[in-house]
Amino acid sequence: MTDPSRPEDNPYAPPPAGVPAVPPAPAPQGAPLPPAYQPPAAQPPQYPAAQPPQYPGAAYPGAPESGQQSAAPAAKNPAKTSSIIALVAGAVSIFLLPYIAGIVGIGTGVTAIRMNNAAKNTGAGFNGAYTGMAIGGIVLGALGIILKLVLDIALR
Repeated sequence: MTDPSRPEDNPYAPPPAGVPAVPPAPAPQGAPLPPAYQPPAAQPPQYPAAQPPQYPGAAYPGAPESGQQSAAPAAKNPAKTSSIIALVAGAVSIFLLPYIAGIVGIGTGVTAIRMNNAAKNTGAGFNGAYTGMAIGGIVLGALGIILKLVLDIALR
Protein backbone atom coordinates (compact mmCIF):
# COMPACT_ATOMS: atom_id res chain seq x y z
CA MET A 1 0.00 0.00 0.00
CA THR A 2 1.14 3.56 -0.69
CA ASP A 3 1.93 6.02 2.01
CA PRO A 4 0.03 9.31 1.33
CA SER A 5 2.59 11.25 3.37
CA ARG A 6 5.35 10.36 0.89
CA PRO A 7 4.69 12.10 -2.47
CA GLU A 8 7.10 9.89 -4.40
CA ASP A 9 4.94 6.84 -3.56
CA ASN A 10 1.55 8.52 -4.20
CA PRO A 11 0.53 8.34 -7.90
CA TYR A 12 -2.19 10.97 -7.32
CA ALA A 13 0.09 13.60 -5.83
CA PRO A 14 0.96 16.56 -8.08
CA PRO A 15 4.49 16.54 -9.48
CA PRO A 16 7.08 18.72 -7.77
CA ALA A 17 7.51 22.27 -9.02
CA GLY A 18 9.46 22.60 -12.26
CA VAL A 19 8.78 19.03 -13.43
CA PRO A 20 6.28 18.82 -16.32
CA ALA A 21 3.16 16.77 -15.60
CA VAL A 22 3.40 14.90 -18.91
CA PRO A 23 6.77 14.43 -20.52
CA PRO A 24 6.93 15.73 -24.11
CA ALA A 25 6.62 13.14 -26.85
CA PRO A 26 9.74 12.65 -28.92
CA ALA A 27 9.61 13.80 -32.55
CA PRO A 28 9.40 10.93 -35.06
CA GLN A 29 12.74 10.16 -36.68
CA GLY A 30 12.95 10.43 -40.43
CA ALA A 31 9.36 11.58 -40.97
CA PRO A 32 9.02 14.83 -42.89
CA LEU A 33 7.31 17.62 -41.04
CA PRO A 34 3.98 18.73 -42.49
CA PRO A 35 4.05 22.09 -44.24
CA ALA A 36 2.59 25.03 -42.42
CA TYR A 37 -1.10 25.58 -43.14
CA GLN A 38 -1.64 27.98 -45.99
CA PRO A 39 -5.23 29.15 -46.48
CA PRO A 40 -6.43 28.96 -50.09
CA ALA A 41 -6.10 32.15 -52.11
CA ALA A 42 -9.20 34.32 -51.95
CA GLN A 43 -11.24 33.86 -55.11
CA PRO A 44 -14.61 35.39 -55.87
CA PRO A 45 -17.45 32.87 -55.53
CA GLN A 46 -18.74 31.43 -58.79
CA TYR A 47 -22.53 31.79 -59.00
CA PRO A 48 -24.77 31.30 -62.00
CA ALA A 49 -26.02 34.53 -63.56
CA ALA A 50 -29.24 35.53 -61.85
CA GLN A 51 -32.09 37.28 -63.56
CA PRO A 52 -33.54 40.36 -61.89
CA PRO A 53 -37.00 39.89 -60.34
CA GLN A 54 -39.87 40.31 -62.75
CA TYR A 55 -41.86 42.33 -60.21
CA PRO A 56 -40.90 43.97 -56.90
CA GLY A 57 -40.62 41.60 -53.98
CA ALA A 58 -40.10 38.40 -55.98
CA ALA A 59 -37.21 36.90 -54.04
CA TYR A 60 -38.00 33.41 -55.28
CA PRO A 61 -40.74 31.81 -57.40
CA GLY A 62 -44.03 31.77 -55.57
CA ALA A 63 -43.03 34.51 -53.14
CA PRO A 64 -45.79 36.88 -52.11
CA GLU A 65 -45.58 40.38 -53.46
CA SER A 66 -44.27 42.94 -51.04
CA GLY A 67 -46.00 45.87 -52.73
CA GLN A 68 -49.68 45.50 -52.00
CA GLN A 69 -50.64 43.70 -48.79
CA SER A 70 -54.16 42.36 -48.47
CA ALA A 71 -55.89 42.71 -45.13
CA ALA A 72 -57.90 40.02 -43.38
CA PRO A 73 -61.41 39.61 -44.83
CA ALA A 74 -63.10 40.78 -41.62
CA ALA A 75 -60.92 43.88 -41.45
CA LYS A 76 -61.44 44.57 -45.15
CA ASN A 77 -65.23 44.63 -44.89
CA PRO A 78 -66.53 45.29 -41.38
CA ALA A 79 -70.09 45.61 -42.75
CA LYS A 80 -70.03 41.86 -43.43
CA THR A 81 -69.07 41.06 -39.84
CA SER A 82 -71.65 43.44 -38.41
CA SER A 83 -74.37 42.03 -40.68
CA ILE A 84 -73.65 38.47 -39.57
CA ILE A 85 -73.61 39.49 -35.90
CA ALA A 86 -76.92 41.33 -36.35
CA LEU A 87 -78.59 38.33 -37.97
CA VAL A 88 -77.34 35.84 -35.37
CA ALA A 89 -78.16 38.08 -32.41
CA GLY A 90 -81.63 38.77 -33.85
CA ALA A 91 -82.31 35.04 -34.24
CA VAL A 92 -81.04 34.31 -30.73
CA SER A 93 -83.27 37.03 -29.30
CA ILE A 94 -86.38 35.02 -30.20
CA PHE A 95 -85.38 32.12 -27.95
CA LEU A 96 -82.75 33.30 -25.48
CA LEU A 97 -82.06 36.61 -23.72
CA PRO A 98 -84.57 38.58 -25.80
CA TYR A 99 -83.76 42.06 -24.49
CA ILE A 100 -79.97 41.80 -24.66
CA ALA A 101 -79.75 39.88 -27.94
CA GLY A 102 -82.51 42.01 -29.49
CA ILE A 103 -80.71 45.25 -28.66
CA VAL A 104 -77.43 43.82 -30.01
CA GLY A 105 -79.18 42.66 -33.20
CA ILE A 106 -80.83 46.04 -33.77
CA GLY A 107 -77.70 48.04 -32.94
CA THR A 108 -75.30 46.04 -35.08
CA GLY A 109 -77.86 45.91 -37.91
CA VAL A 110 -78.11 49.70 -38.00
CA THR A 111 -74.31 49.98 -37.83
CA ALA A 112 -73.92 47.48 -40.69
CA ILE A 113 -76.39 49.40 -42.88
CA ARG A 114 -74.50 52.64 -42.25
CA MET A 115 -71.14 51.02 -43.06
CA ASN A 116 -72.54 49.40 -46.20
CA ASN A 117 -73.99 52.73 -47.38
CA ALA A 118 -70.64 54.41 -46.75
CA ALA A 119 -68.90 51.68 -48.75
CA LYS A 120 -71.41 52.15 -51.58
CA ASN A 121 -70.82 55.91 -51.63
CA THR A 122 -67.02 55.51 -51.75
CA GLY A 123 -67.21 52.66 -54.27
CA ALA A 124 -65.39 50.14 -52.08
CA GLY A 125 -66.87 46.69 -51.58
CA PHE A 126 -70.64 47.19 -51.51
CA ASN A 127 -72.75 44.05 -51.28
CA GLY A 128 -76.53 44.07 -51.07
CA ALA A 129 -76.58 40.73 -49.22
CA TYR A 130 -74.97 42.40 -46.21
CA THR A 131 -77.72 45.01 -46.16
CA GLY A 132 -80.30 42.22 -46.32
CA MET A 133 -78.69 40.37 -43.42
CA ALA A 134 -78.56 43.60 -41.40
CA ILE A 135 -82.25 44.27 -42.04
CA GLY A 136 -83.06 40.68 -41.09
CA GLY A 137 -81.12 41.12 -37.83
CA ILE A 138 -83.03 44.30 -37.03
CA VAL A 139 -86.39 42.63 -37.74
CA LEU A 140 -85.56 39.47 -35.76
CA GLY A 141 -84.19 41.51 -32.83
CA ALA A 142 -87.34 43.63 -32.72
CA LEU A 143 -89.49 40.50 -33.05
CA GLY A 144 -87.69 38.86 -30.12
CA ILE A 145 -88.26 41.90 -27.90
CA ILE A 146 -91.93 42.21 -28.95
CA LEU A 147 -92.59 38.50 -28.35
CA LYS A 148 -91.04 38.77 -24.89
CA LEU A 149 -93.24 41.77 -24.05
CA VAL A 150 -96.37 40.00 -25.35
CA LEU A 151 -95.62 36.84 -23.38
CA ASP A 152 -94.95 38.86 -20.20
CA ILE A 153 -98.31 40.66 -20.55
CA ALA A 154 -100.23 37.52 -21.57
CA LEU A 155 -98.89 35.38 -18.72
CA ARG A 156 -99.76 37.82 -15.90
